[in-house]
Amino acid sequence: MDSLSVLYLLLGTAVGALAATGWWRRPLQASRARVSKLEAAREALKQQNAQARKQIEQLQAELAELRHALGKVDAARAQALRVQAASRERPDTGPFLGDAAPHLSNSDGFAQTQVFLPKPE
Repeated sequence: MDSLSVLYLLLGTAVGALAATGWWRRPLQASRARVSKLEAAREALKQQNAQARKQIEQLQAELAELRHALGKVDAARAQALRVQAASRERPDTGPFLGDAAPHLSNSDGFAQTQVFLPKPE
């Protein structure tokens, strides 16, 4: 082989490489654009997922707080029902402060200190 054949061979190889590069450039660029779009979409979904997890945690905390408050209300309601049932079973017949007779003074000048005085009849 002479030097001119080698030169033509090198020149043909360079032209072929340029043609192949031009031929594959557009599909490669389109693939790169698709990959970058997919990466951006994946990152956006990752952020949405993190935000949804945070929101779920907040809602679970609120739900636990509401259940705790509801438990207190239910306990208070049950206590009130027990008190009502007990008051129906054993009515209180003892004197109350409002029902007590006014304090009368003794003959020695001191007021009686007994709180529950029987009602005068």
